[in-house]
Amino acid sequence: MGQASMNTMNTRAKFKATYILNFAKYTEWPAAYKQGDFIIGVVNDDDLALNLETAAKTKKINSQNLVVKRLKSPSEVTKCHMIYVSGASVGAVEPYINKAKEFNCLTITEGKGLIERTSAINFVVVGAAMKYEMNKSLFNQQDLIVSNTLENLATKVIN
Repeated sequence: MGQASMNTMNTRAKFKATYILNFAKYTEWPAAYKQGDFIIGVVNDDDLALNLETAAKTKKINSQNLVVKRLKSPSEVTKCHMIYVSGASVGAVEPYINKAKEFNCLTITEGKGLIERTSAINFVVVGAAMKYEMNKSLFNQQDLIVSNTLENLATKVIN
Protein backbone atom coordinates (compact mmCIF):
# COMPACT_ATOMS: atom_id res chain seq x y z
CA MET A 1 0.00 0.00 0.00
CA GLY A 2 1.36 3.41 -0.91
CA GLN A 3 1.38 6.34 1.49
CA ALA A 4 -1.60 7.96 -0.23
CA SER A 5 -3.88 4.96 0.18
CA MET A 6 -2.79 4.56 3.82
CA ASN A 7 -3.75 8.18 4.48
CA THR A 8 -7.10 7.67 2.78
CA MET A 9 -7.72 4.64 5.01
CA ASN A 10 -6.77 6.57 8.14
CA THR A 11 -8.91 9.53 7.16
CA ARG A 12 -11.86 7.22 6.55
CA ALA A 13 -11.28 5.49 9.88
CA LYS A 14 -11.26 8.91 11.62
CA PHE A 15 -14.48 9.90 9.85
CA LYS A 16 -16.14 6.62 10.79
CA ALA A 17 -15.04 6.96 14.41
CA THR A 18 -16.47 10.49 14.58
CA TYR A 19 -19.72 9.36 12.98
CA ILE A 20 -20.01 6.36 15.30
CA LEU A 21 -19.56 8.56 18.39
CA ASN A 22 -22.29 10.84 17.01
CA PHE A 23 -24.58 7.87 16.34
CA ALA A 24 -24.06 6.98 20.00
CA LYS A 25 -25.05 10.48 21.14
CA TYR A 26 -28.20 10.57 19.04
CA THR A 27 -29.50 7.10 19.87
CA GLU A 28 -31.33 6.13 23.02
CA TRP A 29 -30.85 2.67 24.52
CA PRO A 30 -33.16 0.83 26.95
CA ALA A 31 -32.66 1.56 30.66
CA ALA A 32 -30.50 -1.54 31.31
CA TYR A 33 -27.97 -0.18 28.82
CA LYS A 34 -27.68 3.22 30.47
CA GLN A 35 -25.41 1.97 33.26
CA GLY A 36 -21.99 0.34 33.24
CA ASP A 37 -19.64 0.75 30.30
CA PHE A 38 -20.69 1.85 26.82
CA ILE A 39 -19.35 -0.95 24.63
CA ILE A 40 -18.55 -0.70 20.94
CA GLY A 41 -17.59 -3.89 19.14
CA VAL A 42 -15.37 -3.60 16.05
CA VAL A 43 -14.88 -6.43 13.56
CA ASN A 44 -12.00 -6.47 11.03
CA ASP A 45 -11.09 -2.78 11.19
CA ASP A 46 -8.02 -2.08 13.31
CA ASP A 47 -7.74 1.54 12.13
CA LEU A 48 -11.26 2.25 13.32
CA ALA A 49 -10.74 0.41 16.61
CA LEU A 50 -7.58 2.45 17.22
CA ASN A 51 -9.40 5.74 16.58
CA LEU A 52 -12.22 4.74 18.94
CA GLU A 53 -9.73 3.57 21.61
CA THR A 54 -8.02 6.95 21.43
CA ALA A 55 -11.38 8.71 21.84
CA ALA A 56 -12.24 6.40 24.75
CA LYS A 57 -9.39 7.88 26.80
CA THR A 58 -11.06 11.30 26.93
CA LYS A 59 -14.71 10.88 25.92
CA LYS A 60 -17.74 9.46 27.62
CA ILE A 61 -21.04 8.52 26.01
CA ASN A 62 -23.68 10.21 28.15
CA SER A 63 -21.97 9.48 31.46
CA GLN A 64 -20.70 6.01 30.58
CA ASN A 65 -17.08 5.05 30.02
CA LEU A 66 -16.36 4.04 26.46
CA VAL A 67 -14.94 0.54 25.93
CA VAL A 68 -13.85 -0.78 22.54
CA LYS A 69 -13.81 -4.54 21.91
CA ARG A 70 -12.05 -5.96 18.87
CA LEU A 71 -14.04 -9.03 17.89
CA LYS A 72 -12.48 -11.88 15.90
CA SER A 73 -15.41 -14.28 15.59
CA PRO A 74 -19.21 -14.12 15.90
CA SER A 75 -19.05 -16.20 19.11
CA GLU A 76 -17.19 -13.28 20.77
CA VAL A 77 -20.18 -10.97 20.30
CA THR A 78 -21.71 -10.31 23.71
CA LYS A 79 -23.84 -7.48 25.07
CA CYS A 80 -22.69 -4.31 23.38
CA HIS A 81 -24.28 -0.97 22.47
CA MET A 82 -22.92 -0.82 18.95
CA ILE A 83 -21.11 -3.12 16.60
CA TYR A 84 -19.28 -2.13 13.43
CA VAL A 85 -18.70 -5.04 11.07
CA SER A 86 -16.27 -4.50 8.23
CA GLY A 87 -16.82 -6.67 5.18
CA ALA A 88 -18.71 -5.92 2.01
CA SER A 89 -20.64 -9.15 1.53
CA VAL A 90 -23.76 -10.20 3.39
CA GLY A 91 -22.13 -13.59 4.02
CA ALA A 92 -19.14 -12.03 5.79
CA VAL A 93 -21.22 -9.65 7.86
CA GLU A 94 -24.37 -11.56 8.75
CA PRO A 95 -23.02 -14.04 11.36
CA TYR A 96 -21.87 -11.08 13.51
CA ILE A 97 -25.02 -9.06 12.94
CA ASN A 98 -27.31 -11.99 13.74
CA LYS A 99 -25.50 -12.55 17.05
CA ALA A 100 -25.62 -8.80 17.84
CA LYS A 101 -29.40 -8.82 17.28
CA GLU A 102 -29.74 -10.90 20.47
CA PHE A 103 -28.85 -7.66 22.29
CA ASN A 104 -30.07 -4.06 22.06
CA CYS A 105 -27.23 -3.39 19.70
CA LEU A 106 -26.94 -0.76 17.00
CA THR A 107 -25.55 -2.56 13.95
CA ILE A 108 -23.28 -0.65 11.56
CA THR A 109 -21.74 -1.85 8.28
CA GLU A 110 -20.27 -0.59 5.04
CA GLY A 111 -21.32 -2.42 1.90
CA LYS A 112 -23.77 -2.33 -0.99
CA GLY A 113 -27.26 -3.62 -0.24
CA LEU A 114 -26.63 -4.15 3.48
CA ILE A 115 -29.08 -1.45 4.61
CA GLU A 116 -32.12 -3.25 3.22
CA ARG A 117 -32.25 -5.98 5.86
CA THR A 118 -28.88 -6.47 7.52
CA SER A 119 -27.82 -3.34 9.40
CA ALA A 120 -29.40 -0.29 11.00
CA ILE A 121 -26.70 2.05 9.66
CA ASN A 122 -24.57 1.51 6.58
CA PHE A 123 -21.66 3.74 5.52
CA VAL A 124 -21.56 4.73 1.86
CA VAL A 125 -19.05 6.79 -0.07
CA VAL A 126 -20.72 9.52 -2.10
CA GLY A 127 -18.21 11.19 -4.39
CA ALA A 128 -15.27 11.75 -2.07
CA ALA A 129 -17.41 12.06 1.05
CA MET A 130 -18.31 9.47 3.64
CA LYS A 131 -22.08 9.35 4.28
CA TYR A 132 -24.51 6.87 5.81
CA GLU A 133 -27.90 5.37 5.18
CA MET A 134 -30.27 4.18 7.84
CA ASN A 135 -32.91 1.50 8.36
CA LYS A 136 -35.36 2.67 11.03
CA SER A 137 -37.18 -0.65 11.29
CA LEU A 138 -33.92 -2.24 12.45
CA PHE A 139 -33.51 0.45 15.13
CA ASN A 140 -37.05 -0.36 16.29
CA GLN A 141 -36.41 -4.11 16.35
CA GLN A 142 -33.53 -3.52 18.77
CA ASP A 143 -35.65 -1.15 20.95
CA LEU A 144 -33.44 1.79 20.05
CA ILE A 145 -34.83 5.28 19.68
CA VAL A 146 -33.11 7.34 17.02
CA SER A 147 -33.09 11.12 17.01
CA ASN A 148 -34.38 13.14 14.06
CA THR A 149 -30.97 14.79 13.80
CA LEU A 150 -29.45 11.49 12.75
CA GLU A 151 -32.28 10.70 10.38
CA ASN A 152 -32.10 14.10 8.69
CA LEU A 153 -28.40 13.66 7.88
CA ALA A 154 -28.77 10.21 6.31
CA THR A 155 -28.54 9.96 2.53
CA LYS A 156 -31.31 7.35 2.51
CA VAL A 157 -33.80 6.27 5.17
CA ILE A 158 -35.79 3.05 5.10
CA ASN A 159 -38.72 3.13 7.50
